Amino acid sequence: MDMTAVDILASGYTFRATGSIIKFDGFMVLYLEGKDDGEEEEAVGVLPEMKKGESLSLKELLPTQHFTQAPARYTEASLVKELEQKGIGRPSTYAPIIATVTDRGYVHKEGRVLAPTELGEIINQQLVEHFPKIVDVLFTAHMEDDLDDILEGKVKWRKMLADFWEPFAAALEAAKVNMKTIKKEEVLEEKCPECGKQLMVRAGRYGDFIACSGFPECRYTRPLEPTGPEAEKVEAAEPCEKCGKPMVKKRSRFGEFWACSGYPECKNIRSIVRPVGVKCPQCGGDLVERRSKRGKTFFGCKNYPKCKFGLWSRPTGDKCPRCGALMVEKYGKGKVTGSRCSNKECGFVPEQDSGGTSDV
Repeated sequence: MDMTAVDILASGYTFRATGSIIKFDGFMVLYLEGKDDGEEEEAVGVLPEMKKGESLSLKELLPTQHFTQAPARYTEASLVKELEQKGIGRPSTYAPIIATVTDRGYVHKEGRVLAPTELGEIINQQLVEHFPKIVDVLFTAHMEDDLDDILEGKVKWRKMLADFWEPFAAALEAAKVNMKTIKKEEVLEEKCPECGKQLMVRAGRYGDFIACSGFPECRYTRPLEPTGPEAEKVEAAEPCEKCGKPMVKKRSRFGEFWACSGYPECKNIRSIVRPVGVKCPQCGGDLVERRSKRGKTFFGCKNYPKCKFGLWSRPTGDKCPRCGALMVEKYGKGKVTGSRCSNKECGFVPEQDSGGTSDV
């Protein structure tokens, strides 16, 4: 592609168009990268072939006014692309970076978009104010280069650490004095069941929770119960197998679960099983919906850990006509568009879903 700028003279005015001219289509003959939000738009900035002195015909004049808009939020794909452009991290560290900010509650997913949480915004504001050089994107990129120079013997590691540590230590001491502690504390009328002191609502890395005001002497905590109509407790059909009291539905950062209503005397918990109506192909048990430690939904056998069969996509109940493996839902632009074989080596896709082909 040739980067091009074209000056167009029209009625005494000069208009400039900048963009690129495709000299060789290459892979674009077969594939053009789509947009993250699924909207199909024409390519921007691609100009047709033009020659100096060529006469142009006015097809349409659009008097539009544009205002500055905030940049679009990152998706996982666009964030990785930004990290690559800034020289931050390596391909092996991109997934852990995204997992860290998600697991710590700094961002959460809104569809495919990564949106900052209240905790993430507060932490970012504090770090930018007190450690501007450390959180600068160029700092991480330069650190990567310095580590490469150490590996190649161009820089002594002791000097590099000294250059970093002295200003950082000074900023750290200043932050201990000047950084304000942000607390979200709402005193409740309820007393702590363990020490009798007042309970209060506090903010944690995974959201608000109820804790004893006598912390750290008393470490009593419990999840923040919802208020209003949704606060009505939902009881499980089977009572607690340890004390016989009803099991009630509660929520944690890993999702909903059954907990004994006799807490804190009885701390028995039980996962909520949601069958998907499909039998496990390995042992014949029911496949149920589960959540991984990172909060991602998957579908595994109810007989775990004896049977460790699992799928990341929801099974349809049908079997692949080619290899006999379970068929699972196929997604496109954030919705179910058909089905496919769960066996990656097979890759079968029904003809009505793939537009006339039976292979991926």
